[in-house]
Amino acid sequence: MIAPMKKAILVLRERGKSAALRSLRRLGVVHADPVPGRGQSWEAAAEELARFETAVGILLSYKTKDTAPSLEYSEALELARKVTETAESIKASQERIASLRKEMERIQGWGDFDPETLGYLRQKGMDLRLYEAVPKAAAAIPGDLPVILLASDKTAVRFAGFPAGYVSLPEGVAEFVPPAVSLSALKGVEKSLLDDVARGEAFLADAAKARPRLEEARERARSRFTFESLLTGMEGEGPVAWISGWVPEKDAPRLSEEAAKHGWGLLLDDPGADELPPTKVESNAVVRMIAPVFDFLGTVPNYREYDISASFLVFFTIFFAMIFGDGGYGSILLALGIFAALKAKKTGGAVPDAVRLLLLLSSATVAWGVVTGSWFGLPSDLLPGFLKGLRIGWLASDNPMSGANTKQLCFILGLGHLVWAHMKNIRRDIKSLKFLAQLGLLLQLMGMYFMVLNLVLDAVRFPIPNFALYLIGVGFLLNFVFASYEGNILKSILASLTNIVSVLLGVVNVFADITSYIRLWAVGLAGLAISQTVNTMAGPMLGRALLFAFGILLIGFGHGLNLALSLLSVIVHGVRLNMLEYSGHLGMEWSGFKYEPFREGSDEEASA
Repeated sequence: MIAPMKKAILVLRERGKSAALRSLRRLGVVHADPVPGRGQSWEAAAEELARFETAVGILLSYKTKDTAPSLEYSEALELARKVTETAESIKASQERIASLRKEMERIQGWGDFDPETLGYLRQKGMDLRLYEAVPKAAAAIPGDLPVILLASDKTAVRFAGFPAGYVSLPEGVAEFVPPAVSLSALKGVEKSLLDDVARGEAFLADAAKARPRLEEARERARSRFTFESLLTGMEGEGPVAWISGWVPEKDAPRLSEEAAKHGWGLLLDDPGADELPPTKVESNAVVRMIAPVFDFLGTVPNYREYDISASFLVFFTIFFAMIFGDGGYGSILLALGIFAALKAKKTGGAVPDAVRLLLLLSSATVAWGVVTGSWFGLPSDLLPGFLKGLRIGWLASDNPMSGANTKQLCFILGLGHLVWAHMKNIRRDIKSLKFLAQLGLLLQLMGMYFMVLNLVLDAVRFPIPNFALYLIGVGFLLNFVFASYEGNILKSILASLTNIVSVLLGVVNVFADITSYIRLWAVGLAGLAISQTVNTMAGPMLGRALLFAFGILLIGFGHGLNLALSLLSVIVHGVRLNMLEYSGHLGMEWSGFKYEPFREGSDEEASA
């Protein structure tokens, strides 16, 4: 759930505001409203934070299994400086290398010569110039033009000449601008720059071992930056100063006790309608497994929106299993999850949420493979007897109707998913007649479900029942009348008439949103087709001794690629159904920002 927040305004003594901020930082429950800092100390804190942010961002590109020992803050700051400077140096060298290569490509056809020779000849009164001409233009050079042919190829004719007396060159002939140094000298500079880049890359790869330490130091820097921003930017008048922020309702008593202890003035109030508090999502250990997905997406619900973590976890698990669609792939992922969990336990730590989520998703994928009989795309007659016995015939891969049945299951899931969204909205709006608009959309969904079965699956098997048309009609009427209801039905109807095009398109969108869930079947089918294709290609190789190794490699590569594509499909399609279709029916905009309380970055900083 989203934790209730209280608006907190603290009034402090101007003289004691630094000590007060340290106390607030130790308490660690107030999300302070941002204020612009000023002064040298704030600028220094901002610079340090930016340096750490930049260094950590650079080192994210370098993967390493090793971790450097702990660093003092000053050591971490110096390392961040070196990382940033090295990255800038590498970038400058690469840009210089690109420029050199462009120049070498330009002069390559002239060979390796010393440009200073041309200058020497001019000093002696011989104005020797170099020219390039396309092959056709070379034939048109006047015979009385004193030139010396130097080289030619398919693209250009190169020659030297003395242009005295000629005002302009023939068309297609251009004077060649000599380089500043010879081609060999440019190659030498290029090699030196490449060596610099290699040394820089080696340094960054080694520095990546310290990335976790830089991230720790970054949090210290962020805490210091917030401290300096509040200290130098808080408003004040005479002997008092004040700051505002947000505190979770359950932590408000702790803040009150701290205020009474230090003699601060404190005002706690509920958020105003025009105020947007930060969002703090509180979940139990099971639901918290889905948090890594939200962190990866970078999405935060608005304070006044829903926390959909539980429903997201349930449906995402189902979508994941259907998109991967193969018990064999699920078994591989499950083995990886078990290995990661055992490794975490062995080191004495708790199993990370991401690993627990992997165990859940892979187990669901194995279960889907069991009920459908899908194992690495193998034909059902090659499966062991106990796996055949566990299949559900309605969904079994060897059932000619399994494709149509799976589509129907997709639409059932879509209906349930979207109906659940409107049930939540009905509960939210139940104290107002506006809930009838949500009821209308729910009825439209139920009626449209039968339309989808008829139009997308089979008109003969799924004729449209009369009550489905009534559901759509009544639902449309309720939504039309109450969609904009704010206490006046007439104004709500006028608002719907004003937006009649959007209202009518809303009916079409309901149909499209249910149909969108067919992607679960389509992506799963694509994965099955790839598996079967790999097996078909590799099968004949496995029967021949000379080709056996190639067959194994093909199987490993093909199924590995399919696993990667399935993972990408989950991100694209499994997440989309939750974040777009489902969230759209909930009316969520994901416009919130995360609750980040002002707290200590380290014990060292706390004592500063």
